[in-house]
Amino acid sequence: MKISKDNSTRLRLLHAARKVFSEYGLKNATVRDICDLAEANVAAVSYHFGSKEELYIAVIKDHIENMERQYPRNLGVTADSTPEARLRAFVRSHLCQFVGDGDPVNELLSRRLTQEIIEPSRHFLDIFERYCTASRSLLLDIVRAFLPDSDDLTVSRCGSCIIGQCLLFDFAREAITRMSPELGLKADNLDAITDFIMGFSLGGIAAIRAGNPA
Repeated sequence: MKISKDNSTRLRLLHAARKVFSEYGLKNATVRDICDLAEANVAAVSYHFGSKEELYIAVIKDHIENMERQYPRNLGVTADSTPEARLRAFVRSHLCQFVGDGDPVNELLSRRLTQEIIEPSRHFLDIFERYCTASRSLLLDIVRAFLPDSDDLTVSRCGSCIIGQCLLFDFAREAITRMSPELGLKADNLDAITDFIMGFSLGGIAAIRAGNPA
């Protein structure tokens, strides 16, 4: 099946935009740079996506969907698995998505996504609603399995602490690597960092559970 000329241009723009946005971010990326790399007319972005901002959203959505296909939150587990197994899959999935699949563009886009999660731009709000809400709901469901008698606020706080650790290891990756090279997030120590986050999180959950007996 042949790709139409319009679709071919759209795909070239999307591929070029991934590289340009990963390197320069939304603010510093230019439509001309994207179109030059895609070998397309400068009007093509407006025609296919509406604006640079809409193209950015399309790139981020495509990146999230690609990472979730490769590293799903429930990889190797089901709703009937133990809470520990479900939480480990969730944590490791996040760390794998941050590190990426070895493609430097994917790794840079993951860093852009982390920045958006920590300090959302107005362009990110619909992405947050579409993708992050489902991930948060899954995490809270896992935490509730550990703390069935705790109130929603406690469960939510625990979930925030768990995901906060994952985000910290990515967002502060360079600083952590300088201070403690063995804790720097990279492909060859994903299991070690997963073990640390699991141990710290389960310890905190156990302390809360001990203070709130059934």
